[in-house]
Order: sequence, then C-alpha cells, then structure tokens
Amino acid sequence: RCRGGRRLASFDVRKLAGGLPPRRHFCDLGLRGDEAATGRGRPRVAMFDDNKKIGIGCCGLGILSLLLGLFLLFDRTLLALGNVAFLLGLTLLMGKKVVKFFFRKEKWKGTSAFFFGISVIIFGWPFFGFLIEMYGVWKLFAAFLPNLISSLQYTVPGASMVLNTWPISVAVSAIKDNRRLPL
Repeated sequence: RCRGGRRLASFDVRKLAGGLPPRRHFCDLGLRGDEAATGRGRPRVAMFDDNKKIGIGCCGLGILSLLLGLFLLFDRTLLALGNVAFLLGLTLLMGKKVVKFFFRKEKWKGTSAFFFGISVIIFGWPFFGFLIEMYGVWKLFAAFLPNLISSLQYTVPGASMVLNTWPISVAVSAIKDNRRLPL
C-alpha cells in the first residue's frame, strides 16, 4: 500500500480495457497529499508567514491603544504605546521596505510630522502631538486610503452601511474623490 491508501498492483486495469493511458496516482509521482491536491509538484505556500501575522496583531494593538488613548482624553501612555506598537507592526509587515517607505523624498513632510508628533506626545503635550501626528498620517497614507475604504466596503459585513451614514459619508466621498494616479 502507498501513503495515500491505494493498493499497488502490478498491472493497471484501465490499460487493459481499451488502451487508455494508465492513471497515475500521486504516490507514483512521489508527492504528498497537499502537493497532489494543488496539482503541482510544489508544496502549498502559506498566505502569511509568522512575521506578517505578528505584524498585523501589533498594528491592531497599536490602533486599539491609540483609540483608547483618544477616548481617555489623550492619555499620554496609551498614545505612546499605540505609536510604538503600530511602528513595530509596520516594520514586521513590510520588512526592510519600511525604511524606504518613510524616507522617500516625496514623503518627507508626512514622515517628519509623524515622528515630530510622536516626540511631542512623549514630551508631555498629547493633544497637540496627536494633531501633528494625524497630519503626518494623512500625508503618509492619503494615497492608500481610497483603496482601504473600498476594500472595507466590499469585504467587511456592515461596514458599507456605517460608511454611508451622513457624517461619515461626507468624509468618505471626499477621500475617494482625491484619488490620484501614481506618477
């Protein structure tokens, strides 16, 4: 018997009946079950490796900490923790490309505002630091926001209903109208 549970025989019945080519089993090819299921000789590749999974978790923790710091009247500790977790998550998600992302010539205003806002939060002015930081986030991620909103509307259940309510829909339409093609 092979690993797939098929009984090995010395002849193939299909070959004897009508001259059909012999049917090959994945054990004959030396493939494992998951390789044979894909129809290729390569093993399946995971969608996210462990660094990307941890990076997504850190980004989520960072955004949650930032929101909690915002709701608790600009708590300096939660805002600083959220910034560190978000930056760590971005680094784990993007790898070495994060340095190229932040320090491109076109994004110097956003990068400087973002890091200056983080330092203002750490030095004790959380409200003004948060405002400066949000300006930096806007300058850094403005080109990415229309794609993010569209994917949220189509993939997350109930998100399109929330994004179509009156005060939020005005901001969403303004963000979507500012789509620019990369030069």
